[in-house]
Amino acid sequence: MTATPVADVRRPPKSLLATLLGVSTMTIMASATITPALPGMERHFAGEPHAQLLVRLVLTLPGLLIMISAPLLARLSGRTGRVPVLVACLALYTVGGGSGLVLDSLSGLLVGRALLGVGIAGIMTTSTALLADHHPVGEHGRVLCLQGAAMGFGGVVALLMGGVLAAGSWRGPFAVYLLAVPLLVLVLRFVPEAAVRPEEGVTGGTPWQRRSLGLYALVFLGVVAFYTVPTQAPFWLAEVGGAGPAVAGALIAAVNLVMTLVGLNYRRLRARWDFPVLATGMFAALAVGLLLIGSAGTLWVAGLGMVVVGIGIGLQNPTLNGWLVASVSPGARTRALGLLTSALFLGQFSSPLIAQPVIDAVGLGTTFVLAGVLAAVVAAALVVTCPPRRR
Repeated sequence: MTATPVADVRRPPKSLLATLLGVSTMTIMASATITPALPGMERHFAGEPHAQLLVRLVLTLPGLLIMISAPLLARLSGRTGRVPVLVACLALYTVGGGSGLVLDSLSGLLVGRALLGVGIAGIMTTSTALLADHHPVGEHGRVLCLQGAAMGFGGVVALLMGGVLAAGSWRGPFAVYLLAVPLLVLVLRFVPEAAVRPEEGVTGGTPWQRRSLGLYALVFLGVVAFYTVPTQAPFWLAEVGGAGPAVAGALIAAVNLVMTLVGLNYRRLRARWDFPVLATGMFAALAVGLLLIGSAGTLWVAGLGMVVVGIGIGLQNPTLNGWLVASVSPGARTRALGLLTSALFLGQFSSPLIAQPVIDAVGLGTTFVLAGVLAAVVAAALVVTCPPRRR
């Protein structure tokens, strides 16, 4: 028998839940925060060699580090405990994210962004695992839906704060990362390691089960399809309706707002439908939304498509995280979530690489349509392999 963290049957204090939800917002805020600062940053470093490329790497480098380090940090947390890894990664997040306030070289900023990526990887894997560890199985749906809502709200706040702070200086948005400091204090105060007892009757202590591999694939495909929106929508919206940066930013923020609303209502959906049905609904919403965006002739139709996409992405986090948590033993939970995180950021990293040749060949509108077709195919495959049923 092995000692494995398990959830207490009693509901933990609200302070613990609120702290872990606050920590979860840090992950979604990480990349969106500095997006409005990129033009100013490019002007500031215009004299440096390869400035255009390096400024874009400042935005994307954390995703690559998250993809690489998430499984390693998940394994480390299984040996040292989840809370020490979370605390260390919040510190890395603060130092790496806030480095843009003082550093004045692109190479230094890239090092800081690499540290930020490692911090995000540890935060994503341990915060979700701790939510599951501290709540009984019957509460997992509730807390994961609250996590999805918190992450969506964090995305809205990040876009708005980043835009406001970037108006004063390109360094301004980097101050948002300092919000991790009070959260670090709250984690030390309110988040203990989960109770440990000898594990009995738990099998499948591996993150490499057949179902787990399928869930990693679903996350990857979902993000590849969805990420055409934040990476390509500003260009398409300008082409369709002459939308400027402010309108494009507002519509992308609306996606996060819808994500928040779905998260707040997810518990009702989970009470009625099982995970395969909700995953099918997620991909169906992505398909409809992307098809609307790609076939839009006006800004309003494209905006409606983005709202529908928000429904799909709002279902993704609580559904696939919850399905994975329910599918693996507590001992394998953090490692499995680490691999899920890597799959998510591999999808983010791959999406523009896959989309660009398609855009060059058939144009932006058709690329959105093809992304919608991909999502529709995945939804159909889920219907065939996991026939829908009510709970």
